[in-house]
Amino acid sequence: MRTKFKRWAVDYLDDNPRIMLNIDSNNPFLKGFPLEIEIGSGKGDFIIDKARRHPDTHYLAVEKVKTVAGMMAKKLDEENIENVKVLPLDIATIFEQIEKGSIDKIYLNFSDPWPKKKHAKRRLTYISFLEQYYEMLKDNCYLNIKTDNDLLYEFTLEEITKSKFTLVKEEFDYIFEEDDSMSEYERKFREKGNKIHRIILKKEGK
Repeated sequence: MRTKFKRWAVDYLDDNPRIMLNIDSNNPFLKGFPLEIEIGSGKGDFIIDKARRHPDTHYLAVEKVKTVAGMMAKKLDEENIENVKVLPLDIATIFEQIEKGSIDKIYLNFSDPWPKKKHAKRRLTYISFLEQYYEMLKDNCYLNIKTDNDLLYEFTLEEITKSKFTLVKEEFDYIFEEDDSMSEYERKFREKGNKIHRIILKKEGK
């Protein structure tokens, strides 16, 4: 569901640059801590819960819709969460800026399924994206994917066979685990009775 444009949310980002990340290999936020990234963070429920549970881990929240990114930034500010930085950008624009082999875990939560066949290359689990995630991850680290969309789930399993990733787990009906975190989308879909699909991939060490 598309969020209506909210001027205050865009302004909030502009007025609070400390919440955003300046991608620079010398940025201390990117050094000395486990580093995890969520691509398509929405309003931030998932990443905020992760940050609360794991204060010694640093998180990057990528959300290309500035209105939504601004709403997430406000939540982070109100809760004084300092181990999350927001990147209000399309993930494709930052692949070359993120140091290879620097990420401990990647999360894709309820990405746009792009249901039309002609748009398959836009799906965030298309092979070209999987190759980029593989390069970003450290050895023996994981890519976690959740979706309620059957088409995207099946498509992703097919794309994985073309990639270097090892398939660790595939769950068509994922039963929520207490040590996991829930996005606003997952909460909404579970309330509707939708099955949540989960896939876990690993970049095996050399």
